[in-house]
Amino acid sequence: MGGKGSKHDHIDPLTQDENDAIDRLMSYKEITTFDDLIHKWTSYLTPNMNGHLKQMIATTKPCRQRVVHVYRCLTICELYHASYLKLMTMVLSKSNVQLYTTDLLETIILCLKDTNEYAYWIQIGAKSHTTHQLASQLSKKGLSGDINAWLQGNTLLALLHKALITTLYFVPHKLNLLPSIDINQKYKQSFKTILDVGWIMFIKNSLPVECQENWRLLFSSSSHGESFQSLSSAIIDQGDTILILRDHIGNVFGGYASQPWLLKPKFYGDSSSFLFSLHPNLNICNASGHNDHYMYMNNGQYTLPNGIGMGGQLDYWGLWLDAEYGIGLSNVSCSTYSDYSMLSAVKDFKIDALEVWCVKEKPINDDVEEERIQTKSNRDDWDVKLLEMAGRTKYSDGLKEEHDET
Repeated sequence: MGGKGSKHDHIDPLTQDENDAIDRLMSYKEITTFDDLIHKWTSYLTPNMNGHLKQMIATTKPCRQRVVHVYRCLTICELYHASYLKLMTMVLSKSNVQLYTTDLLETIILCLKDTNEYAYWIQIGAKSHTTHQLASQLSKKGLSGDINAWLQGNTLLALLHKALITTLYFVPHKLNLLPSIDINQKYKQSFKTILDVGWIMFIKNSLPVECQENWRLLFSSSSHGESFQSLSSAIIDQGDTILILRDHIGNVFGGYASQPWLLKPKFYGDSSSFLFSLHPNLNICNASGHNDHYMYMNNGQYTLPNGIGMGGQLDYWGLWLDAEYGIGLSNVSCSTYSDYSMLSAVKDFKIDALEVWCVKEKPINDDVEEERIQTKSNRDDWDVKLLEMAGRTKYSDGLKEEHDET
């Protein structure tokens, strides 16, 4: 079976960072004790999670091979996928699925507290009050269906397990549960997010992979002002976005727009777009395929609605923000998106707070960028010639790059 030369080590070797981290965790011994491991993990574990890990380790004196096995199972290495399912089925047989998921999420919050991403979100007002709500949503299919199917189909649960074990084993690794954020320095003091840490993980995991890593704040009603002109100017032609609203009764909801917002007298977009609800319920409304009414943005028209819409029909919107800022609409039904129910507390709602994040930057058009660079180069050459004609030297050449970066 054993040790460093085992069959699985040969097939799927640990990285140097992983080997070094496990050596330190084991205090450079071949056998440790569960109590020693728990002592090292105290700041990251809730009491209930201690019990779950004890079942995973399955011995009071684990050898290195066992410690490595648990690590590989929870990082869901491809060759250990069956072992992951077996391990988790065993743990869940001793616990309620929802209670286990709650324990895991509460532990993950403790793990996240060492990360920059968590610190940045907390600085802008994010709370961590929705772990029970997220646990309920994540465990729903596990409570009512086949455990193996639930484990295999739950990508966020897999990420949570990977984040847990890499943190406990002190392996250098980005947890990939929260996006990094970019906020204009001008608004950092005034901006407070609507979002909770649990909601952020939920939305992030629902987005396309290329939209999960970096979010840039485009608009906040508290920082940029409550006007449609400010909103539209901030978000137009900026890339993929998420809109998050809180209505006057307290419901929190929004949508992911998979193309840049543009002023058009018609619907556009694609089926990657979706609507979502965060409070009182967590839900994703993906495209149904019944129609292609994904995105709409218009202003200054007399014969067409003016505002921002996602889904439904004109005047029967899945989500609508009127150009008369502060009022919106969410219809009781919306054929554009499946699993849809009215997002707001009442059909016609007032906006209490709104924020918009760019989650994927618009690609630079290569031809346009090349033309811009060439135009700038030609202008610089002409400036040099003018200076030379005047008998002067362009001393700023050596400083241009530094200046452009500031």
